Amino acid sequence: MRSVYWAASMGSLYSALICNSAMSVLFIKELGGSDFQAMLPASILLLARFVQLPISMIIPPSRGKRFMMGCWNFGTVLMASAFLLPFVMGRGDFTVMIFLALITLAALFNSSGGVFWFPMLHDIVPINVRGRFFGKLRSLWNSVAILAILAGGAFLGKNPDVWQFQVIFLSAIVLYVGRTLIVRKIQTGNSLAGDIEFDDWRHYIRGLLKQKALLVFLTYYGVLGFFMGVLSQPLVLYIKYRGFPASDNIFIYCFTNFGTIASLFIAGILVDRLGTKRIFLATHLVLCAVCFFVVMVGTMSKETALFLLPVALVFAGAMIAASGVACTAQLFHLIPDRGRAFFMSLSWIVIFTGQALSPLCVGGVLGWAGEDWTITLFSARWDIFQFILAVAGVMMLFAIILLCFIKEVKQHPVEIENL
Repeated sequence: MRSVYWAASMGSLYSALICNSAMSVLFIKELGGSDFQAMLPASILLLARFVQLPISMIIPPSRGKRFMMGCWNFGTVLMASAFLLPFVMGRGDFTVMIFLALITLAALFNSSGGVFWFPMLHDIVPINVRGRFFGKLRSLWNSVAILAILAGGAFLGKNPDVWQFQVIFLSAIVLYVGRTLIVRKIQTGNSLAGDIEFDDWRHYIRGLLKQKALLVFLTYYGVLGFFMGVLSQPLVLYIKYRGFPASDNIFIYCFTNFGTIASLFIAGILVDRLGTKRIFLATHLVLCAVCFFVVMVGTMSKETALFLLPVALVFAGAMIAASGVACTAQLFHLIPDRGRAFFMSLSWIVIFTGQALSPLCVGGVLGWAGEDWTITLFSARWDIFQFILAVAGVMMLFAIILLCFIKEVKQHPVEIENL
């Protein structure tokens, strides 16, 4: 299993740099891209999960690992080509468009191969240690990602050039190749060779329409994820708009990851003891407060904001992570035993869609209104970012109404004591 730890840590670094750091946004802006284009890389990686559902219906499990290796190899070539492109074409709109096209194709291939990653782990991880295994795995790759992001921010400095971003991302791609080489040597068990119920997906879709509680929850968490997404990549643009240099921007945004790791240590216990609905309620209230806190910080000096923004991002990362743990517990309770892999894949696609569309909507609004747009409300002048954050905070409160239709999932006290 050590090979899996190494493979997961090396392979997840690329997506962490895209989705969980400020680097992809700053890289697009350095190339000359618009605010909307700067929001695309992270959203593309999340939306690429849509391809996993048809792939799981087309490719039989017996060919899963070979298909996964082929997809990852081709995706690596496309990723490397995308980040080498500015060496050949320089900066400009056309370069950004070709770069995004290559990143999109790479994300589709990588997601296609990823369909068979967890089935492979199912073969090699003993059932009695899966909880500890996945806990260690997630903690390890998050820790590696934070160290890499901070090191990358130090390497970029205050006013980085394009080639510095390229060095960081190409280094992550080299590690991605290393992950593929390690996975190639991992021996799999027998379940990948079994095609049992492989062609029963039509039955699952009909069954999904009968799972009203599951459909309601997916709708609810998709809405919650949409508003949580405002506190992700769009904040990178806001920090840049406030005039912070690249290294400070990366440092501030990295506190989201600190909050995530801190929350993961206790989120599972809180979900078991308090129940999922209380965690979701706390998520609404805390993230609403974070939105308005960031709006307030926008009226302060840069020196004050440098200390207060990390505090806000720690709470944002912590609550987003806690709600993710509660979401997993809710899904395991609602999803039927038969076709669990299909239902889980479909559920995560719906859930990630909300988080992926939010930055795109913010980028579209910024492109339409411009960063210099302002409005006067309650005798105060708000910029476009403050207005978006305030709207997200208000809507986060209104979305609490949807919680009334969500079934509570809570571990019995006796069961907790026996764990």
